Amino acid sequence: MIEKKFIAKKLARADLPIIIEGPTGSGKQMFGNAIHNESNRKLLPFVSVNCSTFSDEQLQYELFGSEHDEKAGLFEKAEGGTIFLNDISSISLQLQAQLLRVLQERQVQRIGSAHFKLADVRIIASSAAALQPLVAEGSMREDLYYHLNVLRITLPSLIDRSSDIPLLAASFLKKRQQALRIDKKVMDILMKYHWPGNVLELKNIFDYLMTVCDGRSIQLHDLPKEPFLTKEPNKQKKETKNQKDKPLTLMDKQEYLFILESIRASNEEGEPASRRIISDSSKNSRHPLTPQQVRHRLDFLEKNDYITKGRGRAGTKITLEGLDFLQSLTENLQTIQKEANQNAILD
Repeated sequence: MIEKKFIAKKLARADLPIIIEGPTGSGKQMFGNAIHNESNRKLLPFVSVNCSTFSDEQLQYELFGSEHDEKAGLFEKAEGGTIFLNDISSISLQLQAQLLRVLQERQVQRIGSAHFKLADVRIIASSAAALQPLVAEGSMREDLYYHLNVLRITLPSLIDRSSDIPLLAASFLKKRQQALRIDKKVMDILMKYHWPGNVLELKNIFDYLMTVCDGRSIQLHDLPKEPFLTKEPNKQKKETKNQKDKPLTLMDKQEYLFILESIRASNEEGEPASRRIISDSSKNSRHPLTPQQVRHRLDFLEKNDYITKGRGRAGTKITLEGLDFLQSLTENLQTIQKEANQNAILD
């Protein structure tokens, strides 16, 4: 994908039409916007329109405006800048002829007007379908295709560029001004997922995660059950029952909170944290735990890199990821308690 970005920067410098092809959700509009921001037109408007959401008449009205309504079309609004025509393969042959005039003569005409206006606009068109076959079958004008296909870039699916996921995640967090860390286990799951919805699906997942996360880092329990915590036939490798992470219940969270707090307290005092010590101290808590129960919970924490288990005086130690998880659990349970108190008052 680094090669694609390098090419995009080169294309930005050439003030010529561009076609961007790629699967739905692969980030075609993001690339179009990035090209505009790298171009000499970056201080002028970037106007985007999804052609497939309008009927032919509505799209003509949006693009070219109306003299009767004194409405400026999108080409006029994008004057000096860039217009991004998303899903250009969906427009009719009649409207394609009008777009061809804009490209050839650099003029636009409002509906109902006898006058033409100059159009100093760069056109970037995108399509999820390959346009060349559409020309062959007659659903796209050949002359329009070759006027648009001066510069071209094809984007791969997100599954074919999974190394971009951490960069995209950081970008989504930055745009929402969220100073959140992403737990390594969460990122591992995101990197292994097949992303049928591409970049758009990834963005939607991060919108969800930023909404539900109560702590300072995004943890496994923040992930939605669908699609990450269910099996997806023919898409992901089969998992054994004990390999599959299940959403944490309220009791799970309370028990893990107690165990991690006990380990942290022992670490701070320089004392080893053993199963027996944790089990004994839990007898006075809301959720007493047997040594066997503590062992199972420590196995889970070690599997997720929240603790390291040592022998003898080394004992069990909490990791940086574990401290993040502890903070997340604390804030999550505080939120749950606050909501319960508010509901009790309302009742």
